[in-house]
Amino acid sequence: MFQKCSFLLFDFSMMSRITVLFLVAISLSSCLCKLAPVPAVNETSLKTLQYGIDRICNATSLNEVYLLNDEDAFRESPFISKFAFQRAVTLRNKHFMGTIRSETCFVAFMTSSTLSEVLRDHIEKSATFIVVLPNDVLESMLKYAARRHLCMMYYYHYDPATFAGTWTILHDGKVKHELAEVGDDWDLRGERLVFLNADSDRETTFDTDLGRTIAERHNGSFREADDIMECCEYMYSPNYGGGLGIYTTLPEMVQLCFIVPRSVPRSIFSILLEPFDSYSWGAFGLTVVIFSVLLSLFGESYRQYNVVLICLELVMNALNGPTHQFEGRFEVRMIGLFMLMNVVLISCYQSIVISLMSIVRYDDELDTMEQVNDTCYFEHNLFREFLGQRFKNIFRGFALYGTYEHMWTHKVCQIISCNDLVMGNMRIQTLAAGFNDQDDPDFDRYYRYSKAHLRAMVGMYGVYNFSPMRNIIKRYVAAYTEGHLHHLPLLKSGTLVADGLDTQANIRLVALTAQDLSLVWIMLLVGCAVSGAVFLMELVIIYAPILWRIIRTKPVQKMRDVGGSVKKRICRKNRAQ
Repeated sequence: MFQKCSFLLFDFSMMSRITVLFLVAISLSSCLCKLAPVPAVNETSLKTLQYGIDRICNATSLNEVYLLNDEDAFRESPFISKFAFQRAVTLRNKHFMGTIRSETCFVAFMTSSTLSEVLRDHIEKSATFIVVLPNDVLESMLKYAARRHLCMMYYYHYDPATFAGTWTILHDGKVKHELAEVGDDWDLRGERLVFLNADSDRETTFDTDLGRTIAERHNGSFREADDIMECCEYMYSPNYGGGLGIYTTLPEMVQLCFIVPRSVPRSIFSILLEPFDSYSWGAFGLTVVIFSVLLSLFGESYRQYNVVLICLELVMNALNGPTHQFEGRFEVRMIGLFMLMNVVLISCYQSIVISLMSIVRYDDELDTMEQVNDTCYFEHNLFREFLGQRFKNIFRGFALYGTYEHMWTHKVCQIISCNDLVMGNMRIQTLAAGFNDQDDPDFDRYYRYSKAHLRAMVGMYGVYNFSPMRNIIKRYVAAYTEGHLHHLPLLKSGTLVADGLDTQANIRLVALTAQDLSLVWIMLLVGCAVSGAVFLMELVIIYAPILWRIIRTKPVQKMRDVGGSVKKRICRKNRAQ
């Protein structure tokens, strides 16, 4: 037992000695590392590096410069210690996770490939990212940039022994520009300005005109990206991400629109009743009834007819004019006033009816969210449900899809993104008829844009942080907006509507109300009053002399009768005597 314990004590003492020796070795190595001299930096390389940083991170477009150090806390980078910046810079450790503005230039000093684990937190947030690294780390960094699909990278790679380095600028994995070509006066030098449209429903007339203008003025060409993973300078998307870059507002409102089925065409009777509202028709009918009653009571030739026949006679009189010769002054006055009213009323009605019957008229369209939600059937879409776009009627599968007539019968609707510029141009060209789809004209017959929309917001371009033309694009978009040039490409590209399309099918008619037609009724009442006054004056003029003669002749006749009777009495008395 004693031997076993002594063996354990001996073993423990040996392990303690080994541990102490190991700790001493570590401390000595750390001291040697701390005391290691900093290698000398070539002045020419330092000037080249600082010149490139000053040119790439120019003060006019980038507000802040961050120096991201890969070294340990107790060792300073040989480049950083020699820098003499003319502007304020901020030195940060590689684990810096603070808030960064989009107008920030990052300069990362790398001595190993371990910094790539931290770079993903800073590359996409900053406007410009410069990597200063040895030549032996360059290859691994290039692979990392290709794996991260980084479109614009600035490298200053140097020899670890002599610190002699050079600049390499990669755009989409290729060397396209030299350091002297970088700056505020960015020139495409024959390259293409690439624009990405992430909204398949968007008309790109305005985007194409703006992109071509920018490219032509900066010695380049314009192209629209075919793939979402393709390197581009700026993009348009209905959904905006937080780390994309800077945003510049467009002179348009972006919203979610509905493609809805058209309503059923109206019958001929509804079209005939459409020009006036119910109050106007009621006032006209009441006028016809009152005139019919008066003519049946006081008319010379209408006394032999009943009120119903006289009403039909007045309606035919309104449509085709008088049908027979009238007798008496009362009939002439009443029919004349009725025809005076019809000159304005019926002529206006006939012109509107002829215009309405020349085109197809529809019932009330689906132009409110309540109507769309109650009537339409939408395809089941989990992504839209996550966004809160839940509707009452949902279908699954492809049973309701087919021809446009089949989908119109089953009230199948669709949500698309649209903007007011395109919608306004469409309404100007086709008077809101539809899509003017030349490939399938049946689409225009069965479907239309609804006036209901969701999530209206200002349209914006997202300009990538890495794009050296970010400020130029922002300036041109602002110039287009201030100059109201966003309507010009739409007007220049306007096309005539194809023959045979129902271009006026969605014109909304506002029926004339009784208030709108009040002038007609006032004219009728004034005419009745004037006609009555004239009628009374005629009676006075005609019958006043007769009455006066009657009144005047009666006393004379009485005096003559009295005188005659007196003479007769006198004669009788004389004879008697």
